[in-house]
Amino acid sequence: MALSEDLYKEVIIQHSQSPSHRGHLSHPSVVEEGLNRSCGDQVEVELFIEAGRIQEIRVNGRGCSISTASGSVMAEAVEGMELAQASKLIDQFKSMIVEGGAVEFPEELEDLEAFKGVQRYPVRVKCATLSWNALEQALQRAAGN
Repeated sequence: MALSEDLYKEVIIQHSQSPSHRGHLSHPSVVEEGLNRSCGDQVEVELFIEAGRIQEIRVNGRGCSISTASGSVMAEAVEGMELAQASKLIDQFKSMIVEGGAVEFPEELEDLEAFKGVQRYPVRVKCATLSWNALEQALQRAAGN
């Protein structure tokens, strides 16, 4: 299977061309930046956390299609989640991408599965996990760790 057929599935293309959750929050609880030194992709994740939930999230930055789409799909997945649920989802996504772990996401999160093929391309793994790593750091900062 060609790289473009495998990596740039329809979900990834759609999210990279029209990423959701762009812009800035007026009063974020925490802001975290991420940089992929391998390719120069940059991301900024803003969270508004209240009552133990990610009430709002914004993801901004510049990067490749994989990086942009991953941040967009991540934002759609975690907005409204309890912090512990979001942390678990981060672990699941990273397990799938980094280790090739078998993860079954619920139907409402099936867009995440579009990134399964990225695991076979180590250079792209950092692109796909960039926003997730920034989210993980933001949650740790919010928890005071």
